[in-house]
Amino acid sequence: MKNTAALLLILAVPAHAALPPQYQNRRDLEVMLAFVQQHPRVEAGLNSIDLDAYTVRYERECIARFIRDVQPKPPGWVGPMDPLIFNESTCAVDYGP
Repeated sequence: MKNTAALLLILAVPAHAALPPQYQNRRDLEVMLAFVQQHPRVEAGLNSIDLDAYTVRYERECIARFIRDVQPKPPGWVGPMDPLIFNESTCAVDYGP
């Protein structure tokens, strides 16, 4: 009986589930790749995409940084992490003045 009560208590605690890493990485990579494809300067000078630091390196020393777009969620919400969005770059991402 004690084991059943303990199990019910554990199951009643809200869980913070996330997508398995391969699926979350795929979602993040798709956002970063779409950014690269939308900016010819970044695409032409692409050096690397870092899923740990959420960065895209291009040309010699340019870095585009991404952050999580934190969105309000109802209490007890369970699901994937918030989407990545472009935050800033150390260089221009488009050609031009």
